Amino acid sequence: MKLYWFWSTNPQKVRWALEELELSYDLVEVDLVKRENKQDWFRAISPRCVVPALELDDVVLWESDAILTYLGENFGSLWPSEPQGKAKAFRLMFLEAAAFQDPASTHFFNRVVLPSIGKEGDSERVAKAAKKLRPILSVLVEELGDQDYILGDFSLVDCAFGPWLSSIDLDDFPTLAAWRDRLRSRPAFLRCDFRY
Repeated sequence: MKLYWFWSTNPQKVRWALEELELSYDLVEVDLVKRENKQDWFRAISPRCVVPALELDDVVLWESDAILTYLGENFGSLWPSEPQGKAKAFRLMFLEAAAFQDPASTHFFNRVVLPSIGKEGDSERVAKAAKKLRPILSVLVEELGDQDYILGDFSLVDCAFGPWLSSIDLDDFPTLAAWRDRLRSRPAFLRCDFRY
C-alpha cells in the first residue's frame, strides 16, 4: 500500500486513518511547494493532480473522503456495519466534502499555510469563512450530542473532520472543542506528526 501525501490537511486524514487501522503502508511525499503534483508520473496516479492518492494492490484511489469510505467499507473495524450507522457515516462524509471543507480550508490556508511561509493570513477572508462555517458547526454539535466521537465510537468519519479542527475557532462550540482535544490526544493522531 502506498500513500501519496503532503503535510496538508486532506492527506493527513488518510494517513491518520491508516495509522488507526494499523495498516502497513509506504509514504511517498509529493511536494506541492515544488509542484511535484503536476509532474506526469503523478498525473497518471491522480488525474486532478491532488494529494492524497492511495494505491493498494490493483486499486488506485484519490479524493480523501473516497479513500476513507473505501477503507471503511473494506477494512471495517472503524466503520459502521448496520444501515443506520452507515447512513449517518455517508451523510457526514458528504457534509464534510460538500460544505465543511471549503470554509475550513480558508481557515487552514490563512492560519497555517501562509504563516508557514512567512506571510500574513487574510483576516477578512477568515471572518467570511467563519460565518459560512457556523451553521455547519451547529449541525456537528447536534450529530455529536453527548458522545465522545461523532458516531459514538471512534470512526473514520472522525478522521475526515479532525485535522481541520485545529485551525478553526471553537470557542462558541465547547463540545466540538472537547471532541477536537480527544482526537488530538489519540496515539495514532500523534504518530502522524501533524504540523498544526
